[in-house]
Amino acid sequence: MIEWPKSLIEEIAFKRAIIFIGSGVSASSQNDEGNSPPTWKLLLQNATEQFLREEADKRVVENLIEKDLLLDAAEVVFDEVPQPERRRFFRSVFAEPRFGPSEYHSIIQGIDPKITITTNYDQLYEQQCGALVAGQGYAVRKYTDNKILNDVRSKDNLIIKAHGCITDTEDLIITRSDYFRIKREHSQFYNVMDSLLTVNTVLFLGCSMGDPDIQLILENTNIAAHSDHPHYAVLPVGRHRALKRAMENAYNIRVLEYERDHDGGHGILLDSLKALKEEVDSLVLKLR
Repeated sequence: MIEWPKSLIEEIAFKRAIIFIGSGVSASSQNDEGNSPPTWKLLLQNATEQFLREEADKRVVENLIEKDLLLDAAEVVFDEVPQPERRRFFRSVFAEPRFGPSEYHSIIQGIDPKITITTNYDQLYEQQCGALVAGQGYAVRKYTDNKILNDVRSKDNLIIKAHGCITDTEDLIITRSDYFRIKREHSQFYNVMDSLLTVNTVLFLGCSMGDPDIQLILENTNIAAHSDHPHYAVLPVGRHRALKRAMENAYNIRVLEYERDHDGGHGILLDSLKALKEEVDSLVLKLR
């Protein structure tokens, strides 16, 4: 079980914590046929088979994926894919299978963070929260929206889609070129993100922490306004202590590790999140 730091529990209870949801959370979901959304690597492998014809190109992508250079791999895969084909592909992967929220989504909603950020294209967390319908106590904003700061100050909970949403596939952040474009055309979004991560504690769930977008924002905030209060990343055991120290020094992230189940599953993580919710609920009751 994960031993949750008391300071993190307090930050969540006092609504000073952001939960950042990555693809690992979505991968826990299923549809009626028992299928789950693909991980980012599997998504690229599927797209490679569908869009690339030259074996040499496929080998290039395979090598890039093995080296964890996923943005570069995506650049090769989607470079010549027209928007209509991109739209058809992503909708077939994330929308048409009709995945449902998992227990992880339910627990995260129960923890009730004021702000949730996700790099996932799907709408699973929004579905869990009933946020697909206006007036349910949630605002959903993409990086293209200019009203994020207004929603931060509103009474509603806020879900920020940092890499876009399946509802508008032309705005999905997929490749290195997309990252360059968003930084050039939506600098206000990054200003807001810098501010949020400077004044709030962030709990990363289901994130590989290899996303250059996340790394850049954390690096900037750590340099501009270093704090003794770290962010937290929940990860399976296995990272070398030197790499964990590097994450702490560069991004002010403390790694909270858990053991995988014997079958490779994440049951211990699920139980740990349930325990976190109970501790937060208990503290909130004491504060009333």
